[in-house]
Amino acid sequence: MTEKWTPSKEQSQGVVTRSVDFLLDELNELQDELDCPDEYIFSLLGAIRDRWSPASCHAKMRELKKAKPEVF
Repeated sequence: MTEKWTPSKEQSQGVVTRSVDFLLDELNELQDELDCPDEYIFSLLGAIRDRWSPASCHAKMRELKKAKPEVF
């Protein structure tokens, strides 16, 4: 992808905001349930982030599914 993608204003104020709020709520609940330090949640978020790295096998598979859905 050569140009940087950004969500529309409607998407940012809608689904993106709702998703961020949901994730924050879930992480707060997880931290409360585990009684773990912030560092654990931070590390967990890093592992999740890495799944969307352009170099990850997960990202490459998503791109392949977009390009050749008939294979799946």
